[in-house]
Amino acid sequence: MHIDQNRRDRNVVAAWAIAVTDAVRAAVEESTGMSASGPAAVVAIVADPGLSIDELRRVLGLTHPGTVRLVDRLVENGWVTREQGVGRTVRLMPTESGLAAERRLAAAREQAVADLLSVMPERDVHQVAGLVRPVLGTTVDDVDAMRRLCRLCNRDVCSDCPAAAPPS
Repeated sequence: MHIDQNRRDRNVVAAWAIAVTDAVRAAVEESTGMSASGPAAVVAIVADPGLSIDELRRVLGLTHPGTVRLVDRLVENGWVTREQGVGRTVRLMPTESGLAAERRLAAAREQAVADLLSVMPERDVHQVAGLVRPVLGTTVDDVDAMRRLCRLCNRDVCSDCPAAAPPS
């Protein structure tokens, strides 16, 4: 039986993406005690203070009522406050406790990825990052797509976001 190397490589990359996703999801959920979209909501609000519920809904891919319920939980945790925006718009602001939760989440995410990549030499990790960097830019065509892609990113690390740069 002939194995198509290109198909196998794509299969390996897909499995690797799932392994990274699963490791990150487990780490951020454990660090916050929230599952599903909760950790991403915390990061989004810390990254963009004053985000509206509708903007957060688009980042998370949730319905408006689902986003409101999630924001209710974030407020109950003391991580977010609601402030009146223009008209009926509500602006979401992180609290000090929310900023601390986001820092814990970012550290847990980074450690989960470091643990997963620990079997590779640093030079190989650097090379892989360089190889996938151009792919990130092709996934973003507006601010909502950028926010979705970076919904669990540590924004302090990437001052020059590779997703914002045009592919080289």
